[in-house]
Amino acid sequence: MTRYHSAKRMLDVIGALVALIVLSPVFIVVAVLVFVFLGSPIFFTQQRVTKGEKVFRLWKFRTMLNADPAQGLVSDAQRLTRFGRMLRSSSLDELPSLWNILRGEMSFIGPRPLPTRYLPHYSPHQRRRHLIRGGLSGLAQVSGRNQVRWDDRFDLDVQYVDTASLAVDLRIILRTIRIVLRADGISQDGEATADNFGGTLKSDLLVFDEEGRTEDVRTWSVRSTSGNGVGRCDISTADGDAVVIRFDAHPDADNDVVVRREVVRLATNRARATEATFAVWILPPGSDDLAILTEVGFEGCDDPSDLSRFGQRTHPEQAFAVCALWPETGHHIGSSQVTPPTHRLNGMLRRTRTSQSFRSLETGPAVETAS
Repeated sequence: MTRYHSAKRMLDVIGALVALIVLSPVFIVVAVLVFVFLGSPIFFTQQRVTKGEKVFRLWKFRTMLNADPAQGLVSDAQRLTRFGRMLRSSSLDELPSLWNILRGEMSFIGPRPLPTRYLPHYSPHQRRRHLIRGGLSGLAQVSGRNQVRWDDRFDLDVQYVDTASLAVDLRIILRTIRIVLRADGISQDGEATADNFGGTLKSDLLVFDEEGRTEDVRTWSVRSTSGNGVGRCDISTADGDAVVIRFDAHPDADNDVVVRREVVRLATNRARATEATFAVWILPPGSDDLAILTEVGFEGCDDPSDLSRFGQRTHPEQAFAVCALWPETGHHIGSSQVTPPTHRLNGMLRRTRTSQSFRSLETGPAVETAS
């Protein structure tokens, strides 16, 4: 594997140089079109992670309008134009990444380099994707692109790490060409772009079966892996860049603390997969679940002015807990700053088998969603 990757680096350099020269007219035309249709800046840059978990700046052509709440340009769906969709479907937005390949930060084929904010949420198995350079395309991309769910995508990345060879790379290149020509898998079904990665959704205890999905609300029935009903969970959008989480336990369920912690973990992961900055969990006053939520980084919130930021108001039959989903961005809950993640457990948590404890670290969201 080491010998092949040494030769692969030489092929990457030659291929990137040739592509930059041959495609320079296309590069110039696309740059002009981006300026005409989307304005300035022409390029989208973002900190991404590659081999050895080294952070580098990824370059792409911009595909979205600048965020402008005054004009209703907030979500990906609102900001992604028809021209931007065309750039993504044709993969022309990736042309500037040839510079990253030339610099040795990327390869033509490898696991897709992802934002730094995802780093704390990988399992040890998933972190193995960083044993090699990130790529423009990879096994996950030719297996469905953004339609492949995150856990499956990471499994494919690790599979590539273990099986990389010239023959595998050539097959991936041919499949990439076919997929680009067909414009397959650019986004998940019903979404403008792919969901964020909020942490693994795999569980040995629970299964979330989606019951319904609208623009504002998603609902799941929750059962144990043995088939027993656990409850019902819904996540809905709210004001103030927040989502609201509700969980109603099944009346016949005997949900012990381990099950309830797992519900919190999986529901919070799903909340982080949205574009929200905060999560608001609504539960009955005096609920034991408030202690679990506090363990994992939520803060009890009963101040009317704080709740109003998230489109909520105090109610005698409801208690509220709020969590900053990406606390390292410096977002505040009320007047107090979110505690740094090194001092508390926040949001999506990685379960440790030895002690049933949880831990988490967080980083901040990007301006433009792009894979």
